[in-house]
This record gives sequence, structure tokens and C-alpha cells, in this order.
Amino acid sequence: MSTKKLQKYLFENVKIVDIDGKVFTGFVNCYTSALDDMDGLENISIREYLNAGYLIDFTAADISTIEIIEVTEPPKNTPNPRQPTLQTV
Repeated sequence: MSTKKLQKYLFENVKIVDIDGKVFTGFVNCYTSALDDMDGLENISIREYLNAGYLIDFTAADISTIEIIEVTEPPKNTPNPRQPTLQTV
């Protein structure tokens, strides 16, 4: 799929359906342009609301659909996407 202009989703809550039909919801906290990516692919990273708030990377080619969603409160046991998560070592 062609470039989707993913930058407009930066710092937004989104719902992504990938090319395999899997659905992901989360907060977009990182955008990389095709010029800055080693593989020349535009991509975004989301902090997913499920699965303990893992970061998941998507290239434009991986995304079937993407939409901005309104989230009044993230699901329980999920880190606040606007607050950095500190991990102890």
C-alpha cells in the first residue's frame, strides 16, 4: 500500500487494522518519515492499550486502515500513554 501520511496521527489515539485483519488500539507516540528510516519506509509506533502497553511498530505498508478514536479512559492495567513509564532494573 502507498504512503498514508502517518504523521497526522502522531500523539493521537488510533485504531489500526493491519493487512492480516488484526486490530490494534493505542496511542501514537513516535513517527518516522521515509527519509529518516533505514529501509525508506514511513512508520509509526503505538503504545497498545492491551498487552501491558507494549510499543508496536507499523510501516505504512502494514496498515490496511487507520482511524483516530476517542478514548475517555484507557483500559485498566494499562500505562497512561501521555505519561512516560519508568522501569526499574
